[in-house]
Amino acid sequence: MNTSDDKKILAIIPARSGSKSVVDKNIRPINGIPMIAHSIRHALGSELIGRTIVSTDSERYAEIAREYGAETPFIRPAEYATDTALDIDVFEHALRFLRENEGYVPDIVVQLRPTYPIRRVSDIDAMIRMLLENEELDSVRCIAPATEIPHKMWFLNDDGSIRPVLNEPEECYNMPRQQLPKAYYQNACIDVMRARVITELHSMSGKNIAGYLMDENFDIDTEEDFLRAMKRLEGEREKSALRDEREKTR
Repeated sequence: MNTSDDKKILAIIPARSGSKSVVDKNIRPINGIPMIAHSIRHALGSELIGRTIVSTDSERYAEIAREYGAETPFIRPAEYATDTALDIDVFEHALRFLRENEGYVPDIVVQLRPTYPIRRVSDIDAMIRMLLENEELDSVRCIAPATEIPHKMWFLNDDGSIRPVLNEPEECYNMPRQQLPKAYYQNACIDVMRARVITELHSMSGKNIAGYLMDENFDIDTEEDFLRAMKRLEGEREKSALRDEREKTR
């Protein structure tokens, strides 16, 4: 449901059919429904997103997406569904198709990767509001605290020598960890950007990027990730069932 009358806000869920680490992970059942269905439900639960589209190269995936309430106005061309295809290619194709075939041009685009079955809808809306309230921002990316410090990382040269990834302040790799600035990594759970950043700057971020701090990350890339997310979802389901039972006995 879109409560922002003057802005068109589009969610795009990119879900290609090829996956080497976990076969067909985008539609693999987790907590009773296909993986991709969780992201579709997150988008549909947003107070601000007006349209939810799945970009996929698979008719089978598209059918599943429609079953759970997403639109599939096109099947993604094969050249944008390879292991090396970039996000920018996928999103430029989607926006170009919508403009040329429907005359639809969104103001804000939200990327929800289907490999995150666990995310808070409130985080999606909070990130969108950050763009709505600050016209100078090009995009908002979710970040999480890094477990490793980039100031103590190195590149390995062909001759076996090493050079620091960062050297500011000078010889920071010799400084105590406590004296170094905190570092964060982009966990890719939610990306929110202005559509013009994609279509005019040919970028998925632009230059003026705000960070949105998150405390958890449930990206599915391995069997271990899948089991960890499954355990978390099962725990949430059990807690919900207990709450419902308590309500009935009151």
